[in-house]
Amino acid sequence: MIILKKLDLKKDITHKYKKWMNDKEVHKYSAQRLTSHTMSSIRKYVKLINNSKKEFLFGIFIKKNFKLEHIGNVKIGPINYFYKTAYISYFIGEKELWKKGLGAKAIKEIIKIAKKKRIKKLKAGFVKINPASKRVLEKNGFKKEGVLKSEEEHSRKRYDAYIYGKVL
Repeated sequence: MIILKKLDLKKDITHKYKKWMNDKEVHKYSAQRLTSHTMSSIRKYVKLINNSKKEFLFGIFIKKNFKLEHIGNVKIGPINYFYKTAYISYFIGEKELWKKGLGAKAIKEIIKIAKKKRIKKLKAGFVKINPASKRVLEKNGFKKEGVLKSEEEHSRKRYDAYIYGKVL
């Protein structure tokens, strides 16, 4: 079972979290791979998002040995309140939990939260060489809406990026 909850600056910003944020494999297809993260920079970012009215960051947690274990994050935002649209982004930091459907379950839960916020459409993007992200979105009914040709560079090669959307 997946539980999404707002990140607590004291309890949830751990060295494990910092390790995920600096892990080149975890963020292989994300812009996060281009930045070095410190405990201070992570706390500053989480505090900024926690105080935002347009972005909402949630930790992805699972129950393990009768307690919650933080395994990744999912974010809604920025939200365009006029058009009732928002982007989502997500990652599972615990690599031993990859390919177990947890990312798809987290997106299913974030869709419920988006509906409560009266969002009518969600969007997400990913690079062509990231089939796992494609599967996560398609499992949740997202459809391809656009292709950004030669949008990103990975290992000195250019790749298309896809924009997927879901009307809620």
